[in-house]
Amino acid sequence: MTHDRREFLQLGALAGFGALGVDRIADVPIRFEQDDEDADGSDWPGIDLRVTQESGRTSQWVLPGRRQLSEYVFGTPENPRMTSQHWINIAEGPVAELLREQPYQVGLPEELRETNADGTEYTVASINTGYSDSAEETEGELDLTYQDRQPWDTPGEAGDTRDTAEVTARFADPAGNEYEAVLDHVVKPPFPPWETGGGVVTGTWLHGISGTGTPLMPRMFAYAALWGVGALRVNGEVVADGRVMHFMTTENVRKADSYALALDEELPLSEDERFLGHPHHTHLFLPPFEATPEGPVPSPVPTAFKLPNGETQPFVHYMWDEDVIEEIVVRGSGSESESESGTTTTERAETTTAERY
Repeated sequence: MTHDRREFLQLGALAGFGALGVDRIADVPIRFEQDDEDADGSDWPGIDLRVTQESGRTSQWVLPGRRQLSEYVFGTPENPRMTSQHWINIAEGPVAELLREQPYQVGLPEELRETNADGTEYTVASINTGYSDSAEETEGELDLTYQDRQPWDTPGEAGDTRDTAEVTARFADPAGNEYEAVLDHVVKPPFPPWETGGGVVTGTWLHGISGTGTPLMPRMFAYAALWGVGALRVNGEVVADGRVMHFMTTENVRKADSYALALDEELPLSEDERFLGHPHHTHLFLPPFEATPEGPVPSPVPTAFKLPNGETQPFVHYMWDEDVIEEIVVRGSGSESESESGTTTTERAETTTAERY
């Protein structure tokens, strides 16, 4: 069986999944597609990943809480790691200002860590954040297609990227208020040391010690993820534009017995250990900062959900825990192809490795 150059490029684009274990996508339909109309001259094929969850399936509104600290990520009081100071020092302009106020985006200062009685181990963060073990089940639905068109971040404006996405994300808070996250465009967040692959990434690692995303979340395999800017609707009304939003479809990092976030050293969770036994789930995070022409600035998300202290929750962290990865489409550019254009092949991952490598 002969293979043309386009096909090998497509397989290379899929290798991010296969190299990390084909079992992760064993039940996901994979389609190889050539579309000359979408060819952009790039040697890197695009990847589309669609994930859905219908209303009535399990989903959760995450509440503020104190994150348990992993020694693997944060070290010990004698040898602290991920303190955030280096990245704050090299950041510039509004990004530096934001990280001084919210250092947990890139680390956690020692003064925000609690220790055990003899001071030999870190225990929990001393501040409440959205990376907590506390959540309440509510209604939500999701239809999201990640469209990964470039594998790297390029110089230029945050919105200067070929990556795109299509999103329908509706959900409720524990008080019954209804929300919709309306994505306007994908961006490359200008935070050192984040590497966001043009704003949409597929088949990679995020959070924890990866350097991309807050280390208060564990290092996890991401089938796909995006960073973008858009509007937030609450009870049918747009309450804010320019909200930064982060979606990611990842391995399941919530524990079966408590919904607690696993520590890095506890992953991957076995089927019995993970919540509902489900292999993956999709997160939405709207952090307490917004995008402006000058750069990101601190700004609480204007939710309608009141906390026990009388204040409204300043972030949105929402989980679709019974999501379905509908398919992965690997798109060829059409360049130097020896095959007929417009052809598609649908396979499943367990046969793809055996038949195509």
